[in-house]
Amino acid sequence: MKIGIIGGGAIGLLVASYFHQQKHEIMLYTRTDEQAKIINESGILLSLNENISQMCINTKKLSSHIDPCDILIICVKQYHLEKIKSIINNFKGDTILFLQNGMSHIEYVKKLSINNCFVGIVEHGALKMSMNEIKHTGLGTIKIGQIKGNQEALEKLLTLHTEGFSLQFENNWLYILHQKCLVNCTINPLTAILNIRNGELITNDYFKQISKLLFNEVASVLQLNKEVEWQKVIKICEKTSMNYSSMNRDLYFGRETEIESMLGYVKNLAIQKKINVPTIELVYNVIKGLEKKKG
Repeated sequence: MKIGIIGGGAIGLLVASYFHQQKHEIMLYTRTDEQAKIINESGILLSLNENISQMCINTKKLSSHIDPCDILIICVKQYHLEKIKSIINNFKGDTILFLQNGMSHIEYVKKLSINNCFVGIVEHGALKMSMNEIKHTGLGTIKIGQIKGNQEALEKLLTLHTEGFSLQFENNWLYILHQKCLVNCTINPLTAILNIRNGELITNDYFKQISKLLFNEVASVLQLNKEVEWQKVIKICEKTSMNYSSMNRDLYFGRETEIESMLGYVKNLAIQKKINVPTIELVYNVIKGLEKKKG
């Protein structure tokens, strides 16, 4: 298939690499000419278990025009979506997949005129080492849900599934997004504030208590099973124990975080439901304050 991928971050480079290995025709769209030039000259270097693969992938700076493709995959961060909505709105294809953390984009996706709209969550660990180097730090899956569209489009999307890079369809797309939101809201902001790796949230008893407080409030707002979902958070922290969360890296390097699409979404939902969430309020405001401090 012809696959367009918008976003030269960790997830964009990761999916571009694996789908290229499956012999699909990839066009990667990056934010800068510089990154596009480097990838066109040197390819993408994918590192997995000390093995490095080099992929020659066509790349260009994102403009108002998207080349015709069978599937367009949006891999930009949540807060960058607003900047590219006009480009997405002009896409002439009929199938699009959004791979974002958080929930802020859902109403926008529902209103798109594109026939087949999918959302997904990425459970792989990925670390962008440079503009064209990506380290696959943890094997997982991509869970996808169909917001609207036909069965044929779903079956076509699922042909991207392989044993080495799996795609899994979930009928209840809202549940998988809420589930990922719960994990992100628990791990991301606390590891960013404390400047720790994911594993320390559960190996340090004091950090674990704070994590559980935040988790319980978010799970209550999202109406998720606390006992079941807490065990999932524990397993993710164990599996990615040596990883830094994306929000940790964003805050560390002085970049904008995705706090609005994570805890911001849950905080607003709590207001609608008239649920008191003091821990969420505290953690949200600390992240916003640290963002402001770092400029």
